[in-house]
Amino acid sequence: MDKLPYKVIIDELPEKGQMRFSGQLIINHIEKITDIVKAGLKADKDLLIEIDNPDSLDVTFIQLVLSLKATLSANGCSTSIKANLKEELHTLVKNSGFQYVLN
Repeated sequence: MDKLPYKVIIDELPEKGQMRFSGQLIINHIEKITDIVKAGLKADKDLLIEIDNPDSLDVTFIQLVLSLKATLSANGCSTSIKANLKEELHTLVKNSGFQYVLN
């Protein structure tokens, strides 16, 4: 099996779910990332999203995070996000107007 250019780890903790993302979080891979998220999402408990020093990310990944937040909110659950980004990615997110998503 080829090494994937992205990593998605989904854990179920007793009190909440956890999703960790790293690697290339970009449009080239977003369909596969979304499939993994859909398969592992438990929309009936709070979710912690960790974005761990990705190589790259773009607006398609931000849209996925917003979709997760909206889905959980509609089910009465909360979403918290921890984002560890390189300075250039932090600037990219800020300049695109999406800094509120990752705060």
